[in-house]
Amino acid sequence: MPRRGQNGVAPPAVPNMAAVRADVARHRLIRLEGLNVMRALSFRSSRSGLVAVVLVGLSVAAIAKGAEPASNADPIRVLIVTGGHGFPEKEFDALFRSMPNLAIETATVPQDADRLKDDLADSIDVIVLYDLWATGITPEQQKTVIRLLKRGIGVCALHHTLASHQEWPEYAKILGGKYYLAPRTVDGKKLPRSMFRHDQDIPVQIADRDHPITRGLNDFTIHDETYRDYDVSPAVHVLLTTDHPLSHSKIAWVNRYANSRIFYLQLGHDQHAYRNANYREIVLRAIRWCAGRPASDDAPWRSLFNGRNLDGWEAKGGAVWEVRDGVLVGRQGPDNAPGDLFTKDSFGDAEIRVTYRVTWPANTGVWYRYQSPKKAYQADILEYQKPVAWSGTLYCPGKMFLAINKDPGIVDRNGWNTLVIRAAENRHVVLLNGHKVADVRDDGSRRGRIGFQVHRGKQFGKMKIEVKEIAVRPL
Repeated sequence: MPRRGQNGVAPPAVPNMAAVRADVARHRLIRLEGLNVMRALSFRSSRSGLVAVVLVGLSVAAIAKGAEPASNADPIRVLIVTGGHGFPEKEFDALFRSMPNLAIETATVPQDADRLKDDLADSIDVIVLYDLWATGITPEQQKTVIRLLKRGIGVCALHHTLASHQEWPEYAKILGGKYYLAPRTVDGKKLPRSMFRHDQDIPVQIADRDHPITRGLNDFTIHDETYRDYDVSPAVHVLLTTDHPLSHSKIAWVNRYANSRIFYLQLGHDQHAYRNANYREIVLRAIRWCAGRPASDDAPWRSLFNGRNLDGWEAKGGAVWEVRDGVLVGRQGPDNAPGDLFTKDSFGDAEIRVTYRVTWPANTGVWYRYQSPKKAYQADILEYQKPVAWSGTLYCPGKMFLAINKDPGIVDRNGWNTLVIRAAENRHVVLLNGHKVADVRDDGSRRGRIGFQVHRGKQFGKMKIEVKEIAVRPL
C-alpha cells in the first residue's frame, strides 16, 4: 500500500522449512551426542546414547500418510529449560513429543545459562520454564531477560519454577507469583515458608471458561503435588482454582510483562500429571497462547462478511464497493477515485484470514489495527518495483515496508489466494498461501479496524479486488 517510493526494510531471514518437512516425511532419525538437542526433543532409547526425531507438528499417522497441514510451515519454536530439580525425564519428554507443530530445543541450567542472549527471540517463540534454580542468573543475565521480554517472547512457566531466582524480586513480577523456600517477615509479621504435599488427588475448577487456554474445558481431578503459602499477584488473570485444603486456591494464571505473554501452572510434579489428558491439553494451549497463536486448532472464527451485503462495514473515499454473487468486490470510482472499506468493529490481538483474488495491475491490501491513515498496518497486495516487493509484504504508514515478500512464486496471480495475519502484542506475522512472508516486531497501534484499500492512480484503473472470505478470531 506504499504511497511513496521510500526504501523498504529488509525482511527477516525465513528458515528453509521445505528441507525440514522433507526430513520429517522420510522419518529420518538422527543419532545425537550430548544432552542438548537442537530443534529436537531428546529421549532416552534402550541403547546407549540419545536418539532424537525432529518434530514439526505431525502425528506419526499423519507422517505415514504424507499429510501436512499448512500450519506446519510455521512451527512454534520452543526452548525447554530444566535443572535444579529432579523429574521423570522419559515421561516429561513424552509429554512434549505428543504435542503437534512444535520445534523444540532443550537447555539445562546453570550450565546452559549463557544461552540467555538478546537475539534469543530471533530463534525462539516460547520459553518453557521447568527449572528450580534458587540462586538464579547473574545481574547481567537478569537485564538480558528484561530486554527479551520487552522485545517480546512467550514464557510458559510450570510447577517448581515458581521457586527459582529467590533473590531476584523482578522474577516474581514476571511470573505473577512466588514460592518461598524460607520463612520471611512482611510488615513485621512472620510468615512461614511455602509448603508442598506429594500424591494428592486435586479437584480443579475452571475459573475462566472464555479464555483461549481454558475455553471448552471441564472441571477435572488430577493426582499431583500441592503447593500452599505462595504469593499470587492481584494483577494476574486466574484460569484454574482448587478447593483442596493443602493447596493455594489459585493454581494457574496468565500475566503480561512488557511485550510478552506469561502463563503459570502450579501442577506438573511427575508422570501422573504428565499423563493427565487435561494437563497435556492445558500446557499445549498455553504454549500456543504464549506464542501468539490460536490456543487450539478448533478455536472459533467469526466471519466478517455475510456474502449478501455490507452490513458491519463502512466505506471511506470514492472507491466503489459492492457484493456480487456472494463475493465482496472493490474498484476505483469515477475519475480513478481511491477509497477504503472498514469494519465498524475494532479488534486487538487477532488472527485474520482473507481469501482474495485481484485483477492486475493492482495496488491494494488488507488493513488491520487501523486507527488512522498514519496509524495502521497493511498486508499488501501489489507488484512493487522500487524496492521489488510482492503480495504479502507488510506495510506501515511512515515506516514504509516492515518486511518484504521477494518471492513471486508463492502468489497465485490469476487465482484465489489466502492471507493469514497474526497480530499479538507487538509481533506481526503474515503468511501467504501457507508461506511465512513477514515476522516482525513493531510498537505501533495495538487495536483498530480491519479493512481493504483501493489505491489511487490511473495505472490501476482496471484493478479489482475480490474477497470471498474474511474471518477473525482472538489470540
